[in-house]
Amino acid sequence: MELSRIIGIKCVVLAFLWTLTNGDTEVSCVFQESCILPCSFLGSTDAVISWSLLKARHVSILSYNSKQDQLTQQDEHFRGRASLFKDQISNGNASLQLTSVEFQDEGRYKCATGGNNDSFISLTVDAPVREVNIEKAENRITCSSEGIYPEPLLTWSTSRQTVFRSTTIVQQSGPNGELYNIKSSVIFPDTKHDFTDMTYSCTVTTRSNNKTAILSNRNLKEGIAKAMVAGVIMIAVILGLIPICCNKFNSKMHQSCSVPMSVLPTVETGSMELQSHQAQQVPDAAEISSQLDLVLTEKTSEELKTLSAPGHDHEGDDLLPKAAAEPTEM
Repeated sequence: MELSRIIGIKCVVLAFLWTLTNGDTEVSCVFQESCILPCSFLGSTDAVISWSLLKARHVSILSYNSKQDQLTQQDEHFRGRASLFKDQISNGNASLQLTSVEFQDEGRYKCATGGNNDSFISLTVDAPVREVNIEKAENRITCSSEGIYPEPLLTWSTSRQTVFRSTTIVQQSGPNGELYNIKSSVIFPDTKHDFTDMTYSCTVTTRSNNKTAILSNRNLKEGIAKAMVAGVIMIAVILGLIPICCNKFNSKMHQSCSVPMSVLPTVETGSMELQSHQAQQVPDAAEISSQLDLVLTEKTSEELKTLSAPGHDHEGDDLLPKAAAEPTEM
């Protein structure tokens, strides 16, 4: 009888412990993204909902009563980042949505909807491995990945057995040093090590995911081919630009040193008109001399007629122009 009682008590205790251990809903959220913590109940138009974070102290996240949020006791850390799906509360959805999730949000949450139907959610925050980079330089192959949480693990593998040593460095980054950067290098003692027939794999693992980068002979050939193609394209572009630049330069030089053809007729016409006008205004020297001779001849004739007229006083004949006197033979 006593033995049966002891066994029964042990069974109750084990069942209770199993409920505490396995009753929480585990949710993994991504750093700086939105996340939903599920909670459901029977549904009511007069529902009373309360969310809190169970840490060293009771942290009030959000309360809902009388069809509206009650934020007077909301913790500053969750202000503006926590909300309910109000249009679905009457259907029994009391889930909590967190935005811009931070690492400080990790912990155990309680969703109270009245009665004994409380729900517990265990929240973890991860910054998963997003990209793994692998590259080769001389006798060294380097693998790296950044912005990971929690601290990751990096492993190497090769397509066939070979001897090498690796050095791995883990550094913390981010505003508060929560994120991890990892970098590992494999160094081969023989500088003439043949990489062409080998495949090297680098895997970065964390609790939420893992990613692998592979370096092989094909990768090396593709890298060389891409570099050659890029070089050819660059040379072609440069060769194509040279004639264009030269043509533009020659065109500018020609424009700066030549007179537009549309101006030439105007200039020539103006020059011709000016010359014609000047020709009309400036008589020829012979024409001027001829006109002067004509004037003198007419003047002399008039004076001779006056002298030969009857009753004319000959006093002052010596004042006549010598050109009018008869020439004297010597």
